[in-house]
Amino acid sequence: MPSLKDSARVVKQLETLEYRVLKVFVSSIKHHEIINNHNILSYSNLHKDRVEYALENLLKLKLIFKTEKGFKLLTAGLDVFALKLLVESGIIIGIGNSLGIGKESDVVEAISEIHQRRAVKFFRIGRISFTDTKRKRSLEKNKNVNNWLLINIEAAKREYDFLIKLKSTKMNIATPYFRSMHSIVMDRINGLRLIEIRNLHNPKEIFYKVFEQIRLAYNENIINGDLSEYNILLDENNDILIIDWPQAVTLDHPNAEFLIRRDLHNVIRYFRRKFDLSIDEDLYYNSLVKK
Repeated sequence: MPSLKDSARVVKQLETLEYRVLKVFVSSIKHHEIINNHNILSYSNLHKDRVEYALENLLKLKLIFKTEKGFKLLTAGLDVFALKLLVESGIIIGIGNSLGIGKESDVVEAISEIHQRRAVKFFRIGRISFTDTKRKRSLEKNKNVNNWLLINIEAAKREYDFLIKLKSTKMNIATPYFRSMHSIVMDRINGLRLIEIRNLHNPKEIFYKVFEQIRLAYNENIINGDLSEYNILLDENNDILIIDWPQAVTLDHPNAEFLIRRDLHNVIRYFRRKFDLSIDEDLYYNSLVKK
């Protein structure tokens, strides 16, 4: 799959005609994973020759794929469309180096129109094995389970909505600015994940800070649902930030108790194992959920 830098270069060379046809693919994701020539002609309201010209160029750019039944939008095509929306909306003027590549997302640095540093997160659910993804997200309940592009768009929307709500609290969290399809633009955070840190001057103090962030979210009716040393950052001010909220749930979720207990267990297990802290898990759970 082309890199996001490759996609950014394509945005600059994409003609209006090609973008118009690409928009047909994106607009049809929810109802058509594969779209045929007839539908493209109908939805674009363009002459057949112009559509064929655009399709040929989109194929060359590897933004779409041709099948026996028609054409399919590729991740690179959705990347290009999302980036073009961000540029046209004045949210960013360009992207830079990679800030991280995970199992379910790619994060790159970006610059805003007023030259502020941003981070853009592109969801990549489906890059890992289908079995593991189903286990983690219960995607088998989703009627669009095979349409990974739509699943990534929905995941981005879900996380963005939670980030907006969390930002209104006292939590330390990256400011979300904009969502474009399967991407979210937010503050660029300087910090290290706990998993990357060898030594802490005062690990007990850091644990308290992590718990305080969990408590603030819980008081706002939100549970991260996938918390561990991999998505907890320690910044240059020794403050804790929890990143990655696409699996977050509210307290009325049927598995809320299990998920908050698991989040706490994961964090406490890390501090016990890494720094030999003695932490009473039940004590912290009870102090969290007491009314």
